Amino acid sequence: MRAAIVVSDPLDWTARSLLASFSNKGIDSFFLNFSELFTSIGSGQSFNCAGIDLLNLDALVVRDLGRRGASDVAFRFETLQALQERGIAIINPPQAIAQAANKFATSRALQDAGVATPRTVVTNSLKQALNALQDFKKAVSKPLFGYKGRDIILLEDGIEADIALLKDTMEKQGLIYLQEFIASDKPRDIRAFVVDGKVLGAIYRIAPPGQWISNLARGGQAAVCPVTKELVELAAKAAKAVGAVYCGVDLLETAEGLSVIEVNGTPSGKGIFEALGVDVTEAIAEYVHQNCYLRGR
Repeated sequence: MRAAIVVSDPLDWTARSLLASFSNKGIDSFFLNFSELFTSIGSGQSFNCAGIDLLNLDALVVRDLGRRGASDVAFRFETLQALQERGIAIINPPQAIAQAANKFATSRALQDAGVATPRTVVTNSLKQALNALQDFKKAVSKPLFGYKGRDIILLEDGIEADIALLKDTMEKQGLIYLQEFIASDKPRDIRAFVVDGKVLGAIYRIAPPGQWISNLARGGQAAVCPVTKELVELAAKAAKAVGAVYCGVDLLETAEGLSVIEVNGTPSGKGIFEALGVDVTEAIAEYVHQNCYLRGR
């Protein structure tokens, strides 16, 4: 069996761990950087990357698609879709990656699945955005296609500087995604890692002193989080809602219980490994072995 791991950084911890876990399962695997993607359409269609015929693969696991702009992203996703249609197992499925990457799509999927999630407004109307901020009192502005906690802004109604930031964001992006800010005694959230519907573990992500953004990529610290029945049920439902085989589910603690804020369809497994000693890539490799190898024999 041949499986490619799509990644832009060959030193990425999760990608290297996937490579080792696949090897332990006897799966012939290697890295592919989609910046070298090439397709041709003539008498048929061909899909190649770095000299590899992608149609000869059994599975393709996406750790990091990479991107250079909207057109490039569309090309890469369309290629994943075409490969899936031709029988190549894509993990996560392109539909799941796209739905998790688009925060509006994620919010809709969570609400449709009955998963608790903060009140959210998405609009290209400045008037409606200002009305929402007035209603929320405090809100978090996020880019629709953001990652690693970048360009996230905390806004408060009545603060002139924050109103100016909201207007500037609308002008630059043409869209505002606002999520009600959930106050907490502790500046932290929860990252639960799900593989094949099972929660393998969870960590608190604790914001640096004096800050409120807790992403590990922004200096947050990982700590052990107890895995409760509520957490397991919510995280599993969130993963199913976006159709992910594996994902990181981010949750907040509220007075009413846990609330899911995001689903990451291409998550890092480093934080949970360092905090809990759990290597989630072993479960991903087992899924590939069971569903893409043994079923095909």
